Amino acid sequence: MKRLFKFIPVLFAALLASSFISCSDDDKDINPTDLPANAKAFIATYYPAAQVVKTTKDKSEYDVVLNNGHTIDFNKDGEWIDVDAPAGQNVPTGFYPASIDTYVSSNFGTSGGINEISVDSRGFEVDLVSGVDLRFDSTGNFTGLDN
Repeated sequence: MKRLFKFIPVLFAALLASSFISCSDDDKDINPTDLPANAKAFIATYYPAAQVVKTTKDKSEYDVVLNNGHTIDFNKDGEWIDVDAPAGQNVPTGFYPASIDTYVSSNFGTSGGINEISVDSRGFEVDLVSGVDLRFDSTGNFTGLDN
């Protein structure tokens, strides 16, 4: 029985190592020219001076890193799902409902720039430069603080 207990740590370590191998990252580097047309148009419109430095694809989305430090996630159809600026910086405007900008500027002034915005089936999640996190419905109406 004691010999069996000696092998348990070894067996546990082997199982742990195999779980890391089986859960390996499915991201694959791709050429930016292989992005969907919608994604390329988004980058050209909202980041005309930026260069793409890294593009990866997994089964359901594309991740793009720009030379200005901004990152953009697109779904498989090339529609944005998350736009993130470096700390202290704002994302560009115009690709989400204008009512979000109106609410943010009315309630947070110049200290409330949007540092990150993401969209899902419930609406928009907005992280301000100041650290406040907000939720908006799919039409851009404020619904509350995001916890």
